[in-house]
Amino acid sequence: MPLPERLGRLRRVDRLGVGGFSTVWLYHDGELDSDVAVKALAENWAQRLDVRERFLEEARILRRADSDHVVRVHDIGEADGTPYFVMTYADLGSLATQLEPGRPLPPGRVLDLVAQAADGLGVLHDLGVVHRDVKPQNLLLRTAGSAGERLLVADLGVAKAMLHASGLTQVVGTPAYMAPEQALGTGVDRRADVHALAAVAYQMLTGELARTGSVSALASAGLPAAPSTLADLPPAVDDVLLSALDPDPDHRPDDVAGLVSGLRDALEAGPTAPLPARRSPAPASASAHPAGRPARSPVVTGLVTGLATGLLAVLVLVVAFAAAYAGVRLLT
Repeated sequence: MPLPERLGRLRRVDRLGVGGFSTVWLYHDGELDSDVAVKALAENWAQRLDVRERFLEEARILRRADSDHVVRVHDIGEADGTPYFVMTYADLGSLATQLEPGRPLPPGRVLDLVAQAADGLGVLHDLGVVHRDVKPQNLLLRTAGSAGERLLVADLGVAKAMLHASGLTQVVGTPAYMAPEQALGTGVDRRADVHALAAVAYQMLTGELARTGSVSALASAGLPAAPSTLADLPPAVDDVLLSALDPDPDHRPDDVAGLVSGLRDALEAGPTAPLPARRSPAPASASAHPAGRPARSPVVTGLVTGLATGLLAVLVLVVAFAAAYAGVRLLT
């Protein structure tokens, strides 16, 4: 059953989304005159103690993070046996709503969004938490006044402490962004989030997914096409993103800050491939025409030369005839 129409001073407005374990609702706080999001555990999971604990652990992690780039939890409670927590409302929706196949975002905006996501993920990593499901749907956007838009990392329902990650056997995540080691069920660390954030950056910069296919296909995953072959990007971006998307975590940057630093340097470096050579003008010759007077074409030049030669021949004949005629008159 859905949450009540009212939760204390909160009035329900709309349903924002439904997931496998929970539903997110939009509520309005009348006293503060502001909107908030309320995440409630799905009724069919509410009696599962392990799922309830995971749900409550998400709220605890978000509360401890207390970052401008992680969704904040303001309150927690239970209604009719359904646990819920009140959190930041992202009025601009998720990053997924900003993406269209084949339409890259401006590189400057991509760098800004990736940097904000890295700030949020970095806070979680400092708390010993791997998100393990970084994707556009879990990166929320909200209005930030004159600062434009603010990105918030959300949905830690599958996050686990790093200390327990090595014993994890359940495969969670989204194949298009998931690090291959997650599909193999081996230990994961923050480099799995580096991979996922790089996959998000790849999609924003190229308009294409870094990978397609099922979870099982990740076991033999290779590298995607170089980003600069799909969009107008400096070739230096290829090295950064393909390194972060390497199936071997040892070949990736150690943390999300390293990914952002490399991406910033690559984008600011600009094109590194040599530009096409500019054709030099033909050298001036002794017969060059004065400036401002157009040169004749070869055809015209040929016609003029032929005409002059013909006139000269006629003139020679006329002079010769006149001389001969004058000689005849003298003899007579």
